Amino acid sequence: MGHDINEYELIPQSINSSAAAREANDVHFERSITVSEDDVLLHKKLNKKQMIAYNVIIERIFSNKAGAFFIDGPGGTGKTFLHRALLATIQSMGYIALATATSGVAASILPGGRTTHSRFKIPIDLDENSSCNISKESSLARLIREAKLIVWDEVSMAKRRMIEVLDLLLKDLMNTYVLFGGKVVVLGGDFRQTLPVVRYGKKEDFIAQSLLYSTIWNELEKLHLSENMRARIDPTFCHYLLKIGNGQEQVNLTNKIEIPDPLIIPYTTEKESLDKLFAATYSNLNPSYCDLSPTDSRVILTTKNDFVDEINDVLIDRFTGKSKTFIATDEALDFNNQAQFEDLLHTLHPPGLPHPPVNTKVDMWFNVENAYWLRDRVSEKA
Repeated sequence: MGHDINEYELIPQSINSSAAAREANDVHFERSITVSEDDVLLHKKLNKKQMIAYNVIIERIFSNKAGAFFIDGPGGTGKTFLHRALLATIQSMGYIALATATSGVAASILPGGRTTHSRFKIPIDLDENSSCNISKESSLARLIREAKLIVWDEVSMAKRRMIEVLDLLLKDLMNTYVLFGGKVVVLGGDFRQTLPVVRYGKKEDFIAQSLLYSTIWNELEKLHLSENMRARIDPTFCHYLLKIGNGQEQVNLTNKIEIPDPLIIPYTTEKESLDKLFAATYSNLNPSYCDLSPTDSRVILTTKNDFVDEINDVLIDRFTGKSKTFIATDEALDFNNQAQFEDLLHTLHPPGLPHPPVNTKVDMWFNVENAYWLRDRVSEKA
C-alpha cells in the first residue's frame, strides 16, 4: 500500500484528502484489480452443484437480466470458492465485480474484498429511516451502476435491515423498483452458523433480525451446495455436523447434544490429556526434524487466546534445537510521541499474531520476525 504524504513533512500543516479524493482512489482500485492466472481457472475446479450455480449466474449476467441469488450450503461446501470463481471470471474480462462480506475476515479472503458497510456506506447503527451515504452523482455511484456483479459473503451474519438498505440504494441508483435495482447480486451464507448479533437478545431475537424474516428472502433464487469439500475423506463426520446444523441430532434429557465417545479425549490430568490431544492431532509430527508440513492442514481450536499461547508454548518446547527469543519494538511514527504512546503500543495485540516476547526453535524464526515487524507497523498505525 502507498504511504501517507504527511510522513514526508513537506509542509508544517497536515494534508487531509477530501472525501471525494478518497472515493476516487477506491474507484481506481476497483478498476485496476489484477486477476491471477490461478483465479481465472478456478471455475474449472468447481464440483457439479457449484458449476450449476456458476452457469446460472454467469448466464444471467451476460444476458443483461436481473438476478438476486442466495448461495446456501453448510460450512465447507465451497461458497466462498464459488464467489471467487465468479469474481475472477467477470474481472478478468475487464468488467466491474464488487466483492463484499459482512465481516472483515471474510472480506479479506475475496480479491479486492471490502466489508459491506465500507463499500456501500451503510451506517453502523441502523434504524427504519437509515440509508446509504452515497450521492447519485458521485464516482462511487457510477462504479456501482457499472458493476456487472455484486457479491456479499456471510450475509447470514447481517441484520436484515442491512440487506434492505442495500436494496433501496440500488433501486435509487438504477431508477427502478426491481429488486436490487435489477443488478445481479449474489448473497452467500449459512444460517446454521452465526446469526446477527442482538445485544441481550435471545434465540428468537437473532432469528427475527436475520435475512429469513425480510420480505427480500422470498424473492431470492436459492442455489444449494451440499458436497463438503473440506472433509470429503470423512463423510460420517460431515453427516454428523450437518445433522447438528439442521437440528436433527438427538439430545439427552437435559436437551444437550452428546458428542460420540470416539470424538472425545477424556480428561485425566492437564499434561496427560494434552499429550493425547497432540498425538491425535499431529500423529506424524517428529520433533527431531524441521519438516513442519504435517501441521499445514491440522489445527487445534480453543476458546481463548491465552489457551492458544499456552498450547503453542508446549508444542514449541517439544522441538529440539536452539531456542530463539524475539522481542517486539514498538515505535510511534513521530518520535516526539514515543514517550506518550509507548506504553499504549505495548498493550496492543493484533489478532492472529503472537504476543511478545516469543520463544521459538528450528527454522520458524524468519516467519516470526516478519510477523513481529508487521505487528510493529500495525501498532504504529493504531
